[in-house]
Amino acid sequence: MNQQQYDELHGYRRQDGENWVKRKVKNFGLVFTRNGCKKAVKRRLPILDWSSRYHKSQLSADIFAGVTTGIYNVPQAMSYSTLAGLPPVHGLYASFFSPIFYAIFGSSPTSSIGVFSITCLMVNNCIEKMQHGDNAIRFPGLTSIEIITSLCLLTGLFQTIMSVFRFNKAMLLLPESSVSAITFSACFFGIVNQIPKIFGFSVPHRNEFMFSLFHVSLPYSRKPRSSNFQSMYDIAVHIPKLNEWTTLLSAGSLIYLIVSQMLFEPLFKKICKKFPFPRDLILMTLAITISYFLNLDAKYGVQTLRTVPRGFPHFGIPRIDLWIVIWYDAASIAIVAYSVTIAMGRMYASELKYRLDTNQELLALGITNFGSSFFPVFPTSCSLSRTVVNKDSGARSQLSGIVSALIILGVIEFFGVFLEPLPKCVLATIVVFVVRSLLKKCSELPYFWRCSINDFWIWIVTAIVTLCTDIAPGVFVGMAFALLTLAIPFLQPTTKRLGQIGEHDFKAKTHYQSAKETPFPIIRFDAPLIFCNAEKFTDMINDEISEKRENAANGSLEGWTAIILDCHTWTYTDSMGMDAVKEANDCLHRFNAILLFANLKSSVRRQYRAAGLIEERPIDEEDLEKEEKRIEQEESRIQEEKKTLSSVSMKMNRNKNKCAEANVESGGHDDEDISHIEIKISQDQKQLAEDEKKLVQDKKTLVQVRNELKMKQKKLKEFNKLSPEDQEKKRNEEVKKISYNQIYPSIQDALHAAPELITKQQELFDIKKSK
Repeated sequence: MNQQQYDELHGYRRQDGENWVKRKVKNFGLVFTRNGCKKAVKRRLPILDWSSRYHKSQLSADIFAGVTTGIYNVPQAMSYSTLAGLPPVHGLYASFFSPIFYAIFGSSPTSSIGVFSITCLMVNNCIEKMQHGDNAIRFPGLTSIEIITSLCLLTGLFQTIMSVFRFNKAMLLLPESSVSAITFSACFFGIVNQIPKIFGFSVPHRNEFMFSLFHVSLPYSRKPRSSNFQSMYDIAVHIPKLNEWTTLLSAGSLIYLIVSQMLFEPLFKKICKKFPFPRDLILMTLAITISYFLNLDAKYGVQTLRTVPRGFPHFGIPRIDLWIVIWYDAASIAIVAYSVTIAMGRMYASELKYRLDTNQELLALGITNFGSSFFPVFPTSCSLSRTVVNKDSGARSQLSGIVSALIILGVIEFFGVFLEPLPKCVLATIVVFVVRSLLKKCSELPYFWRCSINDFWIWIVTAIVTLCTDIAPGVFVGMAFALLTLAIPFLQPTTKRLGQIGEHDFKAKTHYQSAKETPFPIIRFDAPLIFCNAEKFTDMINDEISEKRENAANGSLEGWTAIILDCHTWTYTDSMGMDAVKEANDCLHRFNAILLFANLKSSVRRQYRAAGLIEERPIDEEDLEKEEKRIEQEESRIQEEKKTLSSVSMKMNRNKNKCAEANVESGGHDDEDISHIEIKISQDQKQLAEDEKKLVQDKKTLVQVRNELKMKQKKLKEFNKLSPEDQEKKRNEEVKKISYNQIYPSIQDALHAAPELITKQQELFDIKKSK
């Protein structure tokens, strides 16, 4: 049977879904209903949801996890703040405000929001760009605080707007391989930037767009301009100017960190499994003690924090005149921060079996950065290491983030004075030791090479662009190259000649030795037929009829045949794809070949029909009248049953109390009988609603068919008015259209129908030839 017969036999009805605009308007209208408003508020304010379900048994776990994460966060926040090119106290500010906002709007109970190495590097990049070069002249007297608050506000606005317009779907275009390459490159940048701090010397900055990390100052080059990154060449030149005491202190700190990781942490983990070893906190305490008693800053030139502001930070309005310059940095940070946050959230959502709302996470990050920008805070995101600590410490809800923020507040208010003797080289050493593990991202390359060559090249290209330019270009090049790798299979799709294995199984002959040759060639085109591969499709058809072309040139074109296309990969098409199909059908017809379509999806068939490629389906007026009568009978049945159910429901409600009294007197089980009746009524009402919905669809289909019949009658009248020559042209055009007998639901049906079609076509050909 052909496709039309198959659809009629199995009752095919296309369900027209609502378009995007109508669906959004409908969903928006539901917000104003009681239940809809409640759901919307709970979704956009997750704290109302998780606090209403909060059990007191979770409190101890959340407090313990919050305290643990807070203590772990103190040295990390301070060291990462220096990574961003800011005083350490700003890392504490970011670690206080961000968890508070996220606890209100975030949907992940384990994510720890605050400072993160990659975003800190990107913030440092923006600060250096704004404070040097042409921007320093354009914005004189610009401070780091003004830059980070403006950047934080714009980043929050970008993320909020992206959430409103559902750009969280588009963010999926940044693959994990690209994020891995950006992480590797950012960590490399970070380690290079920490080298001068570790050895106690300073180097000039470069403002070269290309290769700033590897820039070499030549004698004839222009005067170097301050810029985003420090050149490794300049570091090598200035390293003889290192400070011996700073280098010695950094080396001792690094040795301690290595010994702690290899020896102290495993021993501590055996004693206390839940609480992580406070390695960084101990190092900072030792460094502060040594620096204070030996007066390293004044006597030996070891740079320390010197002054740490105490007390709650002041409220301020961010500058918006900087946005025209920093919008690129803000967009990049918004994308990277969201990618990292979602990656961690998804990992633990699958492990701990909770639902992660990706759109709400984007909105939570936006509100967090927007709200924090009115204080001296830079853009934040989820931290990989702190999230692991928070989860392993037993966090059960977002309350652990609030507890962690309170620990940070205590440090800000009361312990800031004790941090002033802390050497900067110690913080730099902690940064290098922590982020060095992220350099191992390059070890993923062999895995990518084995399992996905596309991911391998995405990683390579993204890393090269990021290392040679900047993090922001790397983000966008990574997305663009990922799109290109998606497009390549459409640009160069494979074509396979299929053979038969069993009765209904058809596989590529090159892959399966047992695949047998079929009476007619079966070809599979492994991509949707669209503009970028239409030419290759045409070339494929021409190759199939090359022998027939030679016979036609020799004047010996005899015998009809068929070519079957397996179209199950054709999920959609466009105008050039339809033109290619039309051209192929006409070309094969000229060379005595019939083109048959198998597994052609209904959506593509509708496109072909709308474009006039498929002949108009025959319409029987008697069948239309029968369908109309059936619809009328069905409508009257539904109305009668609705009246019956309504009257039964009213009687049930009136007699409910009487039945209850009778039940008490008799000691029977009338309550159960009543409940069964109510359930039956509810089921019947649902069934009627479904029947009514189906009836509405049938009415729409009937109207469409009647309209088609009217159009067909109108065209017939216009055809009769034409001259005989024009009528003949119209007939030839109709002959060139794809017949319903050329479309089949399966390859097997097409193979069975092909001999009969060829026989009929050969008879017509012989009749025309005899004339």
